[in-house]
Amino acid sequence: MQVRSRRGFLVAAAAITASASVGACRSRNEGSGGGDDPLDVSASAHLPAAPESLAADGTTIVLGDPGAPLAVRLYEDMSCPACAEFETEGTAPYLKRAARNGALQLQFTLGSFLGPGSKFAANALRAALDQHKFADYHDLLYREQSRVRKSGGFTRDRLLGMAIMIPGLRGPEFDAAVLETKHRDFVEAADEVLRKSPVQGTPAMAIGGVLVPSDSHALFTDRSRLYRRLKKATRAEE
Repeated sequence: MQVRSRRGFLVAAAAITASASVGACRSRNEGSGGGDDPLDVSASAHLPAAPESLAADGTTIVLGDPGAPLAVRLYEDMSCPACAEFETEGTAPYLKRAARNGALQLQFTLGSFLGPGSKFAANALRAALDQHKFADYHDLLYREQSRVRKSGGFTRDRLLGMAIMIPGLRGPEFDAAVLETKHRDFVEAADEVLRKSPVQGTPAMAIGGVLVPSDSHALFTDRSRLYRRLKKATRAEE
């Protein structure tokens, strides 16, 4: 997990050198899914792409139906190793499937406290949203994060190079937005939202507006436990 002090966010060395030890992203229990419960969605389910939108606050990127009563917010920094582990090995893929299945809206607040590379990546993701490719590009950047980090982090050129792997993403509008940091206002505003929030590290999660305690590691790693928490939150919304 990445943590912050009173002077701002700092990188936790343990998260960089041994992120597998961080409770947020150790394992995954997928389950089979099925039936009439949209939250009980399996890894093998064939699902349509989730709608992608920018919320009215101008800083939240939403996957899924923005009118869905159940909202799960994720706080991330694209350069955070623990976030990458959560997104590739933890319960984040399940949350994205649930959003694609209409069970919830998945909201992203993208911080950029880990330096210029995080800001470049957040800007590029905002540009990808304009092309309706946020989810695909977001997944790709986290899959490639470890390799990119070893070579110095996200740069504009690296972000464009990786974008080639997403069909339909590269083009004059996207390329210019990345190279010119078109969405710098979005990047700074989203980072400010994270800075002013009660979040003490990333990844962090809020379910139905309630921040998951930092010691609730199982919700970041165990699909079954997260499912049960989401079911409880869904009943509360009814």
